Amino acid sequence: MLLKTKGFVLKYKIAATAALSFLIPFITYLLTLEHKLVGGDTSWYAIQIPQMQVLVPTGYPVFSLIGKLMAIIPIGDLAYRLNLISAIFGAFTILFLFLAINKVIKNEFISLACSLSFAFLFTFWFIAVRLEFDTLNSFFIAFIIFSAVLYNESKLRKHLYLFFFFLGLSLTDHPIAFFVLPAFLFYIIAVNPKIFKSFKVISLSIIFFILPLFSYAYLPIRSLQGFGPVTTIKKFFYYVTGRETAGGVHGGSFGNKDLHNILNVSKEFILIIYNNFGAVLIIMAIIGFVYLAMKSWKFAVATILVPVLSMAIISQYLTWAPENYTIDTMLVMTVYISFGFLFILDIFNLLFKKWDNHRQPDEIAETFNQKISSTEVPPGKIPGHTENKLINKRKQILKCFTFAIIFLFFFSQPAYLAFSNYKKADLSKPEGIYLFWDKAFNNMEKNSILYTFTASENIGSFINLFEQRNKQITFIPNSDKRYSINSMKDNLLTGKTLYFVGNDSNINLNFNLQKIGQSYYWPRFNENLTLYKMVEPKFYINIEYNIDSKTKKVGDKFSVEYTIRNLLNKDMAISSIELELPDGLELTGVERYGSINIFPNKSKGIFMWVYHNYIIKDNSRINLILDFQAHKTGKIKFRVSTNDVFVKADDLKIKVQN
Repeated sequence: MLLKTKGFVLKYKIAATAALSFLIPFITYLLTLEHKLVGGDTSWYAIQIPQMQVLVPTGYPVFSLIGKLMAIIPIGDLAYRLNLISAIFGAFTILFLFLAINKVIKNEFISLACSLSFAFLFTFWFIAVRLEFDTLNSFFIAFIIFSAVLYNESKLRKHLYLFFFFLGLSLTDHPIAFFVLPAFLFYIIAVNPKIFKSFKVISLSIIFFILPLFSYAYLPIRSLQGFGPVTTIKKFFYYVTGRETAGGVHGGSFGNKDLHNILNVSKEFILIIYNNFGAVLIIMAIIGFVYLAMKSWKFAVATILVPVLSMAIISQYLTWAPENYTIDTMLVMTVYISFGFLFILDIFNLLFKKWDNHRQPDEIAETFNQKISSTEVPPGKIPGHTENKLINKRKQILKCFTFAIIFLFFFSQPAYLAFSNYKKADLSKPEGIYLFWDKAFNNMEKNSILYTFTASENIGSFINLFEQRNKQITFIPNSDKRYSINSMKDNLLTGKTLYFVGNDSNINLNFNLQKIGQSYYWPRFNENLTLYKMVEPKFYINIEYNIDSKTKKVGDKFSVEYTIRNLLNKDMAISSIELELPDGLELTGVERYGSINIFPNKSKGIFMWVYHNYIIKDNSRINLILDFQAHKTGKIKFRVSTNDVFVKADDLKIKVQN
């Protein structure tokens, strides 16, 4: 029975440990998964993916399609489903990292300990519990490593084609994959260079590599349907190579980084890795790299190219090292750690093997005597036999104890990382910024208008579009052309209910506000956020001009009437009036039959009426009629101020002909 149990365990050991390598991180990621949104870029993705909008360069087509699929699966609310993408591919990353490590070191327990150590690194854990590109990218890289070592072991063409398919697939996600591509190509060619003499192999490898790249057709298809900017071949080329449609590099720049920048970014890069792994695992990785180089120099060279290429590209692209850009390097570091663990295990195995093979002269003589007298003396009565059994038993106990301590050390690493990083990586409770926006929408009246000027506007937009659409709020961010003081005033005067969230000083200057609910300080962007209801404008002025014709001849004299209207139900004081003229237009007089008939003073080239407060009665107007002489084409600029805020008239362009 014991032998059957042992056989069963050995038979299914890989399957059991592989299952654990997926389930342990997946369950942990689920327990710490963000159920809502955290702000930043991830919230823009959450808005764009369900609507199948084209994402930022490079467009991320596979990520977009997977996101759309998850968006329609009825599990939890939309934000939860989208965040779940990262948890799923995070767990699959660990599974294929386990399988890849086990292929090269042939030890399931070390492979499990190392893959779980990677799973609980803070940088990786933190992106695995919220919507990001990065766990999909790490999954592709882990699978590329797995398929490469699988091909090295089998030399089967199907495994070679699998490698090239996933190599192409990785280029549909994060552009960092493109820069580490040479490392994996070097290895796959180095392990079996003769196979690439075959035209068929080369052709099929290229076909399997290109096949996933057809997913980029998603970009022009959706753009031509009105959901993206990729509408020409040139724009398509720019976009898939990580540039904006105008040609500028997205998110960074190349060609302007010096040696100082390279050293600083490289230092930050290395520091991020050290802070994640700690001194013990870093030492294990260094030992492991040396041990790997002794066993397989090709694999060692290929993997060391990953951090080298990553640092080289990042330091030329950015002025800092983002944590998610170090994940590919952390993957290969984990492989090195597995070889470090294997080195320890092999050393102790060698020591015990030498101990078992070392026999003293008296033991040899005793064995010789036992053979002679074995037919006459019962084995249990042979002199020294009991003592040998006791010694062997003690050796076995010592051996088992030693290896138990070793494996306890191995598994203490992921256990420590899980314990120390759990609280920092736990996003299971909604972020304060999300709670602020959720309460804000609860406090707003139906069919109202919300203006926003904040870095967190994407969270508000997501809630408005997908979670509280029954409120039918008109959401107007500051990037919207409808966002203006005049638009807000017009909406108020027509009886609409207006709210504001953000940091726009003009709102306080122009409107009386009513605070709604509690304020929230968002440390990520150093913003103090409050929901305000706009009660009424502090002032409301409309300025119009009247002129017979905007086209004049040189020397023509003409008049312009400016009418200043007060649209509020209370009197308003105008503290100053300013007129700014180009060189080609001359102010010659002020008509006395206007409400204001004083010729202005001039200061720094601007005509100013500042000596009196001009009172405009409620719902009434005053006017100013100015005389000009035309010499050259130019624009007349006119503005008034009240409560220290300027209200401008539309510029009046006078065209002067000879």
